[in-house]
Order: sequence, then structure tokens, then C-alpha cells
Amino acid sequence: MARPLKINGTSGLKQMTDAELDRLQYNIRTRYASFLAYWHTSSSGVNAAGTQTSSGNGPAGALNVGSVSGWTSIGSATDTISTQQTATNPRNNSGGDDYPSSPGIGSSTVTTYAYYQNRSATAKGSAFTANDQYSYLKFISPATLRTASDYATDFFDEIITQCITDMGTGDEVGTYRVGTSAPSSGGAGTWLDCGTFHSDTTYSAGTTTHKLWLKTALDSVPGTDIKPVMWNGSVLKEVASIAETGSWQATSFMDQALIPAFIFKVAASNLQYSVGTTASNSRGSFTDTRQTGSTDTQSFSDPTYTVVSTPSGSASTQTTNYLNLAY
Repeated sequence: MARPLKINGTSGLKQMTDAELDRLQYNIRTRYASFLAYWHTSSSGVNAAGTQTSSGNGPAGALNVGSVSGWTSIGSATDTISTQQTATNPRNNSGGDDYPSSPGIGSSTVTTYAYYQNRSATAKGSAFTANDQYSYLKFISPATLRTASDYATDFFDEIITQCITDMGTGDEVGTYRVGTSAPSSGGAGTWLDCGTFHSDTTYSAGTTTHKLWLKTALDSVPGTDIKPVMWNGSVLKEVASIAETGSWQATSFMDQALIPAFIFKVAASNLQYSVGTTASNSRGSFTDTRQTGSTDTQSFSDPTYTVVSTPSGSASTQTTNYLNLAY
């Protein structure tokens, strides 16, 4: 076990329980969401430190509509539209009907959306010695304490893994969804509008815009603040805070220990999104529709007979796409 230790009243030290870790893990998710929010808006959230981003281009796990240097392509989706077509025929003075046959409607591509995710941050190794001063204490035997210093078995196993599970199947704070309006999944909370993800245009049946949404917080925050115990070089003491809400902190348990562990785990293999036509842990769907009905209009301008086929009626689905999450 490498769980963080807490001060147990006046009777010494005790390992934190699952329930007591809930608030800490929730705070990791909201802090991470704040970094993502800054990437999408630059007017809300917090700009992550350069070491937590890919060349300053947003934290690991961030999504973008359009290519970003060094980011990974995660799929694409096309918006198509039915088009008007015209057929003509010259008058032949035969006495019969000189109008040409209906040309029918055509189709064309409006936009192909390309989606990218930042997966380029370098995964951490096992050593954590550079930031030991911001780490937590753990038991290695009933009478021996040591600073948590191994990502794979300390931070990942005891804190980060459950945090990511909660993002995948729990409150979803720090993750994305696609929809025409703010989602309601994972419990009542705040969703940030990150802009257009896909627009489905039609000839005359309107446009449906699907946006990318980021969940940044819950309305009802779980648990209470239980601060782990650290060794500051001379004494045992509680970490100063398990929540950071302001600018990135160069000397904090959250920004120097937890967030790097979390972000580099994400860069290595977790919270990976993809766009495709098959749903797999879908975070929302969006469609490409077209009008398939046709209305013909005839006209004559000497010496030419013309028939115009115009898209009409309701739109029908051509392709359904999904934003999927592997966590």
C-alpha cells in the first residue's frame, strides 16, 4: 500500500480512506479541466506550466478541431449537402415536348472536419525524486515512513487510476462530450462551450450545430478537504492545500506532484478520444444529413427549355459519427 497518510486527530498518522481520497481526486479533475478550459478559451481557466504541455500547445489530452503541430489525428467527419442541378434542351420545332428530363439533385462536400488530440507529452518514468519535497508520506512498514516516489505504484495506483476511472464512468469532470446543448451526464455540473465540433448543413432544411463541451465542475462537490502529510525537510506537516484555483503554482502539492503524474499518465495511454462511425463508450453523436426529395421547375427562354431540380423536403441521415473515449 502507498496511500497518502493523514493526521489522525491526536493519535498519530493513518492512511486515507477511499472516501477521503474522493475530494483529492475530484480536485485533480477540476484543476486539469481548468488547463483544458484555458486552451479552448484563453479567457477562463489556468495556463498550465510549459512542462505540462506540448510545446505550449495545451495539456496532454486536449482536443482540437483542426491540425495542431505534434498532435495526433483521431478521425474526421464530413458535412455534405444536396445541390440543385439544371438540364437544358434547345427548341427543335418538332411540335413535341422540348423540355429535357429531370436532372435530379446532386451532392457536394461542404466541410471535412479533422480532429486532433495532444498525446505528445513524454510519459514519466518511475522516479519522482525531483519533486520529493511536494510528495506525500506513505507507510512501508508499521514503523517506517517514506516519501511516495514511484509513479507506477504510488501516485498511479493509489490516486491517479481511480481519478481517471471517475472521469470515464463517474462524474466526467475533466472530459469532453459532443452535443447541440450542454450535456447533463455525470451529475449536475458546469459545462464549458468549447466551440463548434461539427455543423450539419442542408440546402433548405436548416443547419444543426454540434459543439464540443468540457465538464469543469460539479454543482455538489464530493467529500471534504483531507490534507495528506508531507515531509518538508525538517518536520512532518500537512500539505498546504489540495486545491489550486488560481495561477499555476511552482510550489504546491497539486501542481508539482499530482498534476504532472496525471498529465503524463494521460499522455502515455489514458483518456484517448477518437471519432468514428461505430460507438464505443460514446461521448455523443452527430450526423451528416441531406435532403433527398426533389422539386422540378420548368422554364423557357427562347430558344432554350430548362428544368431545374431543387432539393426539398426533410433531411435524412447519411452518416452518424461518434466521439468515443477510451480511458
